[in-house]
Parts: sequence; C-alpha cells; structure tokens
Amino acid sequence: MRPLRACALALVLAAACGSNQAADDTGPGPGPDAAPIEPAFMVHLVPAAGASGAQVVSFAIPLAPGYLHDATAIRVAHGGADLAAARVPLATHPDGSLASVLVQVEVTLTGEAELAIEVGGRGGGDRAAVPVADTLAGDGTPRVWALLPATWLAASGAFGAIVPQAAIAGTPLDAWGGVCDYARWDTDAFVAGMATRDVWLFDRVTAMYRGYAITGDLEPLRSAYREAGIYLGGVTGTGAATRIGVPGAADDLKYHYTQGLALHYLTTGDARYREAAENVAVRAHDLWADPGYAGGDDFWTERHAGFGLLAYEFAARVSDDRAAMFAGWAEQAVTAYLATQATFPASWTDRDARCFAHTATAHGEDYGYVGCSPWMSAILADGLAAYAARVGGSAATAVGASLVQLGRIVARDGLDPTGKPYYWMGVGRAGEVDDFDEHWGESAYLVALAWHFAGRTDAGLRASADALVAGLRDHGEAGQLRSFNWQCRSAVQTPAYLR
Repeated sequence: MRPLRACALALVLAAACGSNQAADDTGPGPGPDAAPIEPAFMVHLVPAAGASGAQVVSFAIPLAPGYLHDATAIRVAHGGADLAAARVPLATHPDGSLASVLVQVEVTLTGEAELAIEVGGRGGGDRAAVPVADTLAGDGTPRVWALLPATWLAASGAFGAIVPQAAIAGTPLDAWGGVCDYARWDTDAFVAGMATRDVWLFDRVTAMYRGYAITGDLEPLRSAYREAGIYLGGVTGTGAATRIGVPGAADDLKYHYTQGLALHYLTTGDARYREAAENVAVRAHDLWADPGYAGGDDFWTERHAGFGLLAYEFAARVSDDRAAMFAGWAEQAVTAYLATQATFPASWTDRDARCFAHTATAHGEDYGYVGCSPWMSAILADGLAAYAARVGGSAATAVGASLVQLGRIVARDGLDPTGKPYYWMGVGRAGEVDDFDEHWGESAYLVALAWHFAGRTDAGLRASADALVAGLRDHGEAGQLRSFNWQCRSAVQTPAYLR
C-alpha cells in the first residue's frame, strides 16, 4: 500500500464539507437517541441441564454512558429478599462512567427463576467474586444462563444502535426478522462447516450478540457464548506472536475479530476475552499497519478497512492497560479512510456524494473500473459509527459528514434500474447487477446513517432508506450461513436510525 500523507481529522472534515456540503449535515449526535432507561428490570435465569440447588449465578450488566459511576450501587433481589452480590467494574466510558459491571450472586434453584435488579439501588451486602470460568459447565457455557431484557441491552449502547424486536414488530421497519433466523443458523450449523474458513466470515459472535440484544432470547445468546469460546480457543500467543485458529486465515485480516470478544467480555465479565481482544488487535495492526489507499491496484477493500478499525475500536473499549494505543490506531485508520474518500480518484469533484472508491483490481475483482462495494461498506460504516460514538466532538462530526456522503451516493448511484442495490457500484457509471437478494439491508443501513447524520430531514434519503428496507422485507434471503453472518451483523442497526 502506498500511504497517503497523514492529515488531521479537522482537515478531512473541511474537505468533506466542501462547497456543496451543507453545514447542518451533521446536526444530530453520533448515534440515535436511545429509549429512556428504567433502572429496575428482571433477569431471567435458566439453569442448564443438571444444574439445581445452590448455584453461583454470574453475568455482566452493560451500561450506557453516564448512567452509573459506582459499581456498588446495584441491588439484586430474589423472591423479595436482597442478595449479597459481587459487583466488579469491567470497563469505563470516556466520561469515566462504567461501561459494564460483573454481578455474581448465589441462588438456590429448582427451575427457571427471576432476579430483580435495580441499577442505582443499595442493599444486600457484598460477596467475593470468583473467576467466571468457575461458574461454567464442562462445555464452557454457564451452569445458569442469565437473560437480560432486550430493552436494557438495546438502551445500553454496548451492541451498537439496536432497537428491541418487540418495539418494531409489525411496523415497516420489521424486516430483518425474516432473514436473521438465529435458530436456523446457530452454532450447530456453524460447527458443521467450521473446518472451512468461509463460515467464520463477518464475526458471527457479534452477529449473535446483536441478535441477543434485539430479542433478549436464549438462542442467540447460547450461540454467541459457544462461538466466542470456539474463537478464543483458537487464539494462541500474545502481542505480535498472536495467531488465530481460523483454518488457513492466520495472515488474513478479515478473520481477526475483537468486537465479538469485547462484547462477550462486557456481557460476561470473563477477563480472558478482554486479553484476547487486546492481542488480536495487535495482530490486526501488524497485518494492516498502513490503512491508507493512494490509488492504483494496491490491495484495499472496505471489508478489510472496516475490520481493521473495529479491531482497534473494541480493543480500546475494553483494554485495561493499552486503551490509548488502540485508540491512537483507530484515529490513524479513520483519518486515512476519510482522506481516501475525499481524494480518490483525483478527477472526482463531487462533494455531495462519495464512497470509498478504489480500483476493482485493488478489491480483487476484474470489473476493470473504479468503484466501491456498498455491502462491504456497511462494515466500514459500522466501525466509523462506533468510533464517532466513542470520541464525540469534531472527530465525530467529520465521521458524520463522511457517512452522509457515503449514503447519498448509494441512494443516488448504487441501485440498479429495479431499485435493487448493485453488488459493485461504479463511480460515474453503472455498476454490477446482483444476482441474489442478499444485500438489501447493508445499503439500507448506509442510507439510514446518511439520513440521520444529515439532520433527519432529507426526504429523498428517507424515501430511499424506506424503499431498501421494504426490499429486504419483500425479497431478502439468507441462502447460506455466511450470508446470514454479513446480513445480521451491521445492518440490523438500521431501524434504530430510522425510527
């Protein structure tokens, strides 16, 4: 890769907001407003087979920024009686508030049960925490499953911009349920093909954790838990010597995932996954040390750019000792990506609508012209939105302007004559028609992001996003396991931006 000259995000913002870019395009904040968070909720306990009597129940409560600063202010009750609890801070937000707290209590169970949680409450006293691994069964899953409600999980923001399925059921935004079948594409389906690396694509752990946040159901949580353990089990070494266990992918960036590992840590409190996230991020940086694209046929895709950024971003969120390093790598990547969008190709003068253009050869395709991948761009957009939500300020404004440009070009130039998204979108020319109905959602997500960051008033962007959601609802399909993986990891955030 030939590096672009490094430029500050402020300069990238100036380029993005050129003569045709309205200043109010980035009016809203870096994410959609979450629903009000009620401090009291119920955690549903499901004992695993053979688990009864006195059990240590272990789970973590992810928290929205600014919601809680004192980990001891969590009250846990069972059957109307307060319980002594271990309450361990796991990570913090940039404002110093807690991002997640590990909670452990002992409960005598004869079947399924409920715990009453009050975040901000007091009572019950303290108990010593035990290693999370000590609360697991022989297969590495909990002896007692603890299910938080989707309303809390979604409002925490830990899983991205998520709307509970129940909140949109039966509305025009209810389109992903027909594609994201978490029971059909569960861990058993994954294990059947895991000897080949294709089924590992797109970070299934993140897709499953988002499914859990959307539904609050055990099925996606069980798959997320099992597959996080499978991924962790293949990670060896530390630092630059870290290697992943995906078959034949030790040197392939697009299989290096920290987001799923970080979400598992924030959901379970198991520190092994935090350490693995840090080490995989270091390895990802070794593989993608130069994130810039300077034109030509140097290898560069939105998928690699996105997973590189996500690797740094989520390691930064959970790291206990290297967060500044990972955050610096994330900033370097974002600066390079926004510069690429603003400068290539040099003859491209449009400042209203721009993707992350590169040659088809750089993408590994033989189309022979400059363009971009709308569906892979969803992965990069996911990383950019996560970065914006973490850093805020002028850097988030720059990212917002970039996402507006990206969504605008998809809405304007990224659809074939029938309204279906192109598989590959050309710059200044028609793209490649998609023979399948497996990419509606990713384009819907990009246009929804643009509508949000452009001020939530652009009727054209809203109409395009709604039409793409309708296309997914009417035609969408997941014909194979990896199709489920990509459709259900980033684009499921679309309803949160459009509601």
